[in-house]
Amino acid sequence: MTAADPLYDADRLQEIADLDLLSPAVDPILRDIAGEAAARLGLPVSLISVVLDEALHVAGSHGIDGLWLGETRGHPVEWSFCATSVRTRDAFVVENAATHPYHGSNPLVTEDGVRCYAGVPLTSSRGHVLGNLCVVGLEERSFSEGDVQILRDLAREAVGRIEARRTH
Repeated sequence: MTAADPLYDADRLQEIADLDLLSPAVDPILRDIAGEAAARLGLPVSLISVVLDEALHVAGSHGIDGLWLGETRGHPVEWSFCATSVRTRDAFVVENAATHPYHGSNPLVTEDGVRCYAGVPLTSSRGHVLGNLCVVGLEERSFSEGDVQILRDLAREAVGRIEARRTH
């Protein structure tokens, strides 16, 4: 018997709803964390994502203004690198997305040119992985454990800000 896919966990999805993470009011409280992640890792794009059962929603971002993702604020969950961390509860690093066995055919790679990705889960105080803090680049890149630790520290700060808004 295989374990149920965490993307569809009703308690996790309810926590996302309880925290009102799809609200436009979330972006301003997370935008500077996304900017700091991009700056500290020297990459053009950083996202704070909420991974739903069918889609990824961008709750905070840096570097996507003027891009289609800046307009749509999300994409299908099938394209989501971030969904991996929801499922594994751990960091996910892709140094060359073009050769990655799963993501090599992803439209974000084939059409938009994504080449590197590093993301860490946003884990709530109730133990649910809400989404990710990630950085994305258009060139192959290695990520050190120190890079991943920077993301983990910033993810904790993001969750703190998100949970400070909790209404119930």
